[in-house]
Amino acid sequence: MAAPALKSAAIRHVPASSLHVSKPTWWLTSRFHFSFADYFDPKRNNFGALRVVNDDLVKGNAGFGTHPHRDAEIFSYVLDGQLTHADSMGNRESLGRGGVQFMSAGTGVTHSELNDHPETCRFVQTWITPDRRGHTPQYGSSTYTKQERHNTLLRILGGTGAAPAWPGLVTRDEVALYQDANVIVSESDAGTAFKLPLAPARQGERGRGGAAS
Repeated sequence: MAAPALKSAAIRHVPASSLHVSKPTWWLTSRFHFSFADYFDPKRNNFGALRVVNDDLVKGNAGFGTHPHRDAEIFSYVLDGQLTHADSMGNRESLGRGGVQFMSAGTGVTHSELNDHPETCRFVQTWITPDRRGHTPQYGSSTYTKQERHNTLLRILGGTGAAPAWPGLVTRDEVALYQDANVIVSESDAGTAFKLPLAPARQGERGRGGAAS
C-alpha cells in the first residue's frame, strides 16, 4: 500500500480559490484538495502519500458521527473553535486552536469528530496512506501555543524518516505517522518567507495554514 514514488523533488501550492467546495448542508462546509465523497477529479486523487486534505467548517452542536476507518493515517489540526474526538480505543478529548489529534486506523477503528460548542469550528483533516496495511491502531494529540505557531516552521507530526533540514524548523512532535512524512504548520505575518529546500524525490504540498512533506 506504499504511495507512488516520485522521480524528482516537487512542491505544490494549492490556493484556496482552486479548492472544490462541498455540497451545502446546514452544518458543514468543506473545501477539498482531493477527490472525496461525491466529488471526483481524476487529476486530484492523491499527491504521493497524501490522499485527503479537507478544510472543514462545522457549525455548533454538530459534526461527524461515529464511523469506521482502516489503513489510513488521519489527523486534524484545529484552526478555530473546539473539536471533540472520541474513538473505539477509548480516547475522548476536546482540542482548541493550535491542537492536533492523530489516529492511525490500522486494522480498524471507529471514531467521531464533533463540535459540541455553540461556536463554529474550523479544522483541517488530512489522510495519509500508510507504508503498509495492518498496523496496530494508535492515537495521540498535542496542543501548541500561539508563540510556538507564530512566524515559525513548526513540525507537529513526523514519520518513519528524518525531519527535513529546513532553516528554523522547530520539532515537538509526540506521535509518529506510519509513513515517511512530515507535517509542518505556521501562522505567519504577511511578508514572512521561509526556505523549504526538498531532498531529491521528496514532495511538499503547501496550502493555507501549513505544509506537508
